Amino acid sequence: MRVQLPTELIECIILEFWYSEHPSDDRITFMTACPLINGIWKDIYARITSRDIYVPTVAYLLYLSSIISSNDSAIYPTSLPDSTRTITCYVDLIKSTEDAAKEPYSVFCSLPNYIGLRRCFPNIERIDLEIKFRIGWHRRFLYHHQLFRTRVSIVLEQANAQLCVLPVDWSIVVDDPPNVEEVGFALRGSWSRILSEITFDMVQSGFSFRAIWFTGSVYPAIDSSVYQGARHFHSQIFIKERKGDLRDINYRFKKAARTSWSEIPVYCICYFNDYYQPRSQKRIFSNSRRPGLHI
Repeated sequence: MRVQLPTELIECIILEFWYSEHPSDDRITFMTACPLINGIWKDIYARITSRDIYVPTVAYLLYLSSIISSNDSAIYPTSLPDSTRTITCYVDLIKSTEDAAKEPYSVFCSLPNYIGLRRCFPNIERIDLEIKFRIGWHRRFLYHHQLFRTRVSIVLEQANAQLCVLPVDWSIVVDDPPNVEEVGFALRGSWSRILSEITFDMVQSGFSFRAIWFTGSVYPAIDSSVYQGARHFHSQIFIKERKGDLRDINYRFKKAARTSWSEIPVYCICYFNDYYQPRSQKRIFSNSRRPGLHI
């Protein structure tokens, strides 16, 4: 006789995994296996993962556009795309310099605009691009091989169906850092150089994000803050969307949208406040190449 776990416990298990940091291979294994346990697990999984989508490969991103377009999914019969609030691409480089999510991360950084995505996901609030890694031993004052976490958040909740100017929040968090105030000006200069290199990688030299690595190192290094043993560098830029597409991402999601699509007009400035099927799993998650990210 099988013992069924309480629904509340199943929800806790899925929530705990979904919002924790995992390499892409582990996340793919979970995404493949969890919905196959039984109907209760599948339903809870669908509700949680459709709200906050994680993209471990470009193939999975294209799979999402396909099931939304056909309105035919064994996992997400009704929850996509209206329930989606965030899309996250998380790259874990702690144990390996390779992570499957490196490819979609680069794609998100290089997209000239995000119109197709926000047109398909009408309630989307932001796209989060995250990396976790340890700095190289060659940094003379980061002798503890410190853990770094970076995030680029592309804010979409106030954008419309036209080309817009979007706010982008970015941050770098360093565990157990040396004290800027105690070491003084020389260390601040070193922080600025390191931040310049890291921001260059965290946006993959993306044209739209060049303001981050052109000007986003000096002042955040001076104005950083310490919280719970970690130093936080953060700032905000604004990016101007451009016409175009990359690997048909916008086209596919535009086509998948449930309502009609009108011709994109000339640039528009947006004003805003501060703010599966088991047999196909290999195809869904496979990558053809893994570029970029030299941290």
